[in-house]
Amino acid sequence: MLLSIPLEEYTSARMTYDLGRLVGHGLIERIAKSHRYRLTPDGLRRCAFLTKLADRVLDPGLARCGPPEPPGPRWASFDRSLGVLIRHANLAT
Repeated sequence: MLLSIPLEEYTSARMTYDLGRLVGHGLIERIAKSHRYRLTPDGLRRCAFLTKLADRVLDPGLARCGPPEPPGPRWASFDRSLGVLIRHANLAT
């Protein structure tokens, strides 16, 4: 499954649209005279940052929330845990 869409439903039109959006955001570039793409330097930096953010901040923050609770308290707990992790990682003042 890709993006919550079964592979059988992922059409070439959808792929063209998705690739166009990635090119438009400067994350990938088309290799001349081919049907191939590659990450741009900025795209690689963004991917690395988002991967590190998820690994070091979001995943531990969600894990500290404990078992699922009603929506209100769970998000408050997540927000507090996220604030602690962000301060600890020196990502914000």
